[in-house]
Amino acid sequence: MASAARTSRRRGSSLVESALVTVAFLAVLMGIFDLAQILIVRHTFVERVRAAARYGAVRPNDTTGIRNIVLYGQSTAPGGSSSGIFGLTSAMVTVNRSNGGTTVEQITVSIVNYPYRLYSPWIGGVLAAAPVTATIPVEAP
Repeated sequence: MASAARTSRRRGSSLVESALVTVAFLAVLMGIFDLAQILIVRHTFVERVRAAARYGAVRPNDTTGIRNIVLYGQSTAPGGSSSGIFGLTSAMVTVNRSNGGTTVEQITVSIVNYPYRLYSPWIGGVLAAAPVTATIPVEAP
């Protein structure tokens, strides 16, 4: 009789331990997914901003085209599209031209105020992303 009670307690403690390990594992797994999402979005934004800055170095007067390269990956906006990649909006993309008409003229393209949405249980919510910026000299015609 004592052996049956002892076996029953072991089963119960195994179940509790399994539940605790499963919760911890799932929380870490969701944290890894959130980190991977941030890295993928950040890398994509860096590449888009660099491509837009290169486009702007050759066509510094086409600010709409520069902005569209960041948003859509092409200089023209596709029909019926209101937001760009990962929900990026045109209000989040800035294009600045400095030292216009001089030999040191530059184009600066930035993505600002992009909200990362995190889904991890303990840190879930919205995280403000650091700005992504690229500056390149404008080529002389």
